[in-house]
Amino acid sequence: MNDPNIKIVLCSFPDMVSARQIGTNIIRKQLAACVNLIPKIESIYQWNGKIQSESEILGIFKTKKETLKKLESEISISHPYEIPEFIVLAPEGVSSKYLEWIDKSTNSV
Repeated sequence: MNDPNIKIVLCSFPDMVSARQIGTNIIRKQLAACVNLIPKIESIYQWNGKIQSESEILGIFKTKKETLKKLESEISISHPYEIPEFIVLAPEGVSSKYLEWIDKSTNSV
């Protein structure tokens, strides 16, 4: 049930329009099997010496290790942020059928 090849990528977006556009592009190019968009998260962070608080959309991308570089590049190309969030997590366990689906739904680059 554990596959070191499967990765979860977190990426926040300023609005649902950009999140959907980028997410759809990623799925179309088969760089992720699925993208979950979680609306209305609140992010508090420091930027240019000031504390900021913004409403954002959190994208959760399910992908494979070999697509990570291309996935990051594709997100960076069209993301509206100067420095897009790109955090990679490794799940402790994934069901075998879900692993199979992720493998079939993503292109090895």
